[in-house]
Amino acid sequence: MRMLAALLGLVVFGAAMGVAHAEDPRAAGGMLAWPQGEMATALQIFVPDRMQKFNVPGLALAIVSDGKIVYVGTFGKADRGTKRPVTPSTLFDAGELGETLAAYAAMGMVDDKLLFLDAPLSRDLETPWLTDADDSAKITLREVLTHRSGLGDNVVHPSHATRFAPGTRFSHSGVGFLYLQHVMEALAHEPFDVMMQDRVFKPIGMEASGYVATPQTQAQLARGYVSLSFLLKVFYLPFAIAFALILVAVWLVSWFLLQRRLDPIDLLWPLFGASVFAVAIVWWGLGLAPAVFVVGGALLCALVVALLGGMAYYLLYVVGLARARDGIVSRGRGNREGMVGLLAIVIALVGFLPALYWSIPVMRLDSLRGEPRANVATSFHTTASDMARFMVEVMDGHRLADSGKSRMLSERVAMGGPFYWSLFSGVRIDDGHETFWTRGSAMGFESLMVMDPTRDAGVVVLTNSRAGGELAQDIARNILGVEAVWSLP
Repeated sequence: MRMLAALLGLVVFGAAMGVAHAEDPRAAGGMLAWPQGEMATALQIFVPDRMQKFNVPGLALAIVSDGKIVYVGTFGKADRGTKRPVTPSTLFDAGELGETLAAYAAMGMVDDKLLFLDAPLSRDLETPWLTDADDSAKITLREVLTHRSGLGDNVVHPSHATRFAPGTRFSHSGVGFLYLQHVMEALAHEPFDVMMQDRVFKPIGMEASGYVATPQTQAQLARGYVSLSFLLKVFYLPFAIAFALILVAVWLVSWFLLQRRLDPIDLLWPLFGASVFAVAIVWWGLGLAPAVFVVGGALLCALVVALLGGMAYYLLYVVGLARARDGIVSRGRGNREGMVGLLAIVIALVGFLPALYWSIPVMRLDSLRGEPRANVATSFHTTASDMARFMVEVMDGHRLADSGKSRMLSERVAMGGPFYWSLFSGVRIDDGHETFWTRGSAMGFESLMVMDPTRDAGVVVLTNSRAGGELAQDIARNILGVEAVWSLP
């Protein structure tokens, strides 16, 4: 009977989602327009189905309507290895969602006259954080919140120098928010995480959220997952570029200076140089612990392919393709053996191809990360219900003055097309209808928060997979009834 009920529910849901908006008045406002019981039943069918399609292990979802939390749901596994399920207390790394929380806190400090939107952020710093005095005088809170500071986006090895003149164009800058974090800590005279607990998390009731992982939060944290193809792309794309460039340089030296052809041993130079370059790029962009995970995984895959190639070559040898036939004198290696070796490599690569679609767990390697420290752009962790409380506060709360909240949401810069960036988050305008959004990304995690202030509504989706970004967009579109993509153009 339970199976029959599930099948009937799936049929009803598919019919409801398949009809045109004009034929079903409830579909015009998305699932939010449905009775809450029907919406909850549909989500229990729709979300697991889409998770399976996108190969997402675990997900947490919260929905706000009319200024109230109307739905909190958890799906799948927080850790496939231990089969630990996602629960309401499961924490997800939420990446850049932490910047939106910091923007809200910064606007609270504007209310308190501790920060000023159009004054240099450096005005109250005893020691400059930026390397250039002119940049220190030009970069204001407004330019950081709207990502026009000119600072970069590498928050693992941040540069304190600008890449372009502050205030001239939009470019997402996690380093700009690191600068803001430093200023906020200096003004509050306490660590960033403690200040955020006092100013935002505790007053709103976001009891599980934070920027610093403790042993208690580590136990509640979901494990992130990435596809094997993503891991290999991160390492072997810079490796391939460097290998090709160095190989050309070695060939030019051998041909024009040494007056000889390339020897097999000459390939050691591009192999070594490309390996060093790829390791350096991954470490510079991701940090030590993620780099060890990526490089170790990439080298392990190379070893597996080599073993498969060796096995393929051995089998070809056994059947006689890789050796001279009986009664035939063979001189040297010849083209035949080289072609068989190439065939063995092709067989190994084809045999390895299905593994590219595997979803593999991210090894955190906390022992390589050092002492946990707050990073406004990367270390934020939260639950779906905590983020739902935050959305309710932003839309209907009174902890910010009405004038400050109005400026936070209404003052913005254009990015092109329907996209803008406010003092709070991204903004998308479709036919005069505004939605505010923020995407979060961490190694093995993707999240999305979308707010619709005209309906006092919002959706937050937290996933523990890099493939969860598209899934989160799909869920938000169906719930809000808006055909949109909430992402940087």
